[in-house]
Amino acid sequence: MPVSANAYSLYVRQQKDARAQVFSLDYGERLRIYDTTGSLKTSRGYSSKVRCIAVADVESTGEDALVGGAGKKLLVVDQKGRALWKNELESTVIACDARDVDGDDAAEVVAALQNKRVILWNHEQTALFSRTVEQAISDVWLEDITNDSELEVVIAQRQGTVLILSAAGYELKRLELGNTITVFGVLTFGKRKLFVTGNHSPQLQIWDIDGNAVSSIMLPAPPKALATGIPDDVSDMAYLVVSTRDRNLLFWEAQDTVKAKKSEKATLQKLESTKMTLYRRAIKCGNCGAPSSPEATECSACGAKLEMLDEYKIEEYLQDSIESITSKHSKIQLKELDKILRKTLPRPTAYNLRRSIQTMIEKDLLDGYFNRDVFVRTVEKKSKMKLKPSKAETQAAIRMANEILDKKASLDIELVEKETGVPREILRRTLIILLGEGLIEGTLMDGVFTLSKDQSIREFLNTFQKELEA
Repeated sequence: MPVSANAYSLYVRQQKDARAQVFSLDYGERLRIYDTTGSLKTSRGYSSKVRCIAVADVESTGEDALVGGAGKKLLVVDQKGRALWKNELESTVIACDARDVDGDDAAEVVAALQNKRVILWNHEQTALFSRTVEQAISDVWLEDITNDSELEVVIAQRQGTVLILSAAGYELKRLELGNTITVFGVLTFGKRKLFVTGNHSPQLQIWDIDGNAVSSIMLPAPPKALATGIPDDVSDMAYLVVSTRDRNLLFWEAQDTVKAKKSEKATLQKLESTKMTLYRRAIKCGNCGAPSSPEATECSACGAKLEMLDEYKIEEYLQDSIESITSKHSKIQLKELDKILRKTLPRPTAYNLRRSIQTMIEKDLLDGYFNRDVFVRTVEKKSKMKLKPSKAETQAAIRMANEILDKKASLDIELVEKETGVPREILRRTLIILLGEGLIEGTLMDGVFTLSKDQSIREFLNTFQKELEA
């Protein structure tokens, strides 16, 4: 389809009624919206200073917002043109995407900068991670590569490297494609993921998850921009839209008739295993105490092997936190639950909140239902543990905590249980509630609670005692 001006940024947005829209920014300073057959639905003036576009419900209001990068600013504007975000950055924004990463019905926003930095923000404009890569970046995508409802961050680098990161910023896989990448996209066919790349030649290359070239598409001219999308979450068909340098837009419906190979399935399983390993590996050395990245297997300071947190996996921590928080807030917006939950987590973590709650309901750990973006907790589950310590046990726990904190800033929960008889589950969940409510400051990790430097010991003990007694 011929167009009056070259489109330099494209985005495919799947609406809630299963219709898909194609958003196009062009050098004629127009934002144009097409359906997937190429019919123009609307057009409006839009500055060509905006270098990328994404469309999503960032504020969980039920209305889409436009996300874009204009110079060194990341912008989010509502449908009336009002600025919701206006983040000042240190380098020019060259690519962006927006999708609900953590299942709270509010889209996260990722941006790639000219200085090779990638940042992922949640709906509160809090950076979930920031990472600088080795090469100049061509594009960045949010996609569920591992098919577990937790979206990954996919970075296409200009020299031909594709990085797959978890939503916590940890590297899961690196593909060296060997070809220059100027445009990039992800084709999703159920559980199969394919990458589309293009450069200065009139051809697109299709790659599998192992980095093998599996197909190609000839174009009338070199590609200028590329976007993909799917009609629904279980489709074996995908949309592919390409802008070419001869002022054309090309629309495809692509269907995958080949099942994922055994090698591709094995790669996806390895990706999921890598993700869980990184979330369980210590972020400080158990030998010398030096901070460390979970991506490293050994401590860079002393060479000791980093420990695995076998006793308390992230799934259990999430379930404990969700159960504890919803016991205090029986009706809560998912984005508010996510906000409280992130205060309790000991490290940057990727998760899907809606899926986690649904799993707890299916396992009969929680009773409740979703009312759009609100979780409503209903019947209180009977706990196998004692719900409330005795007055004597509470006083003993506070005395014990006071003795420990007088000597050091960390409180060993297992030791308090052993000396006072208060179950560690009660101690841990009480601390989770207090952290989530913002009533205490500190971190809870691997059975050890560490007070923040700004947290008064006396205030902490008083607050801790009141919650235990309640």
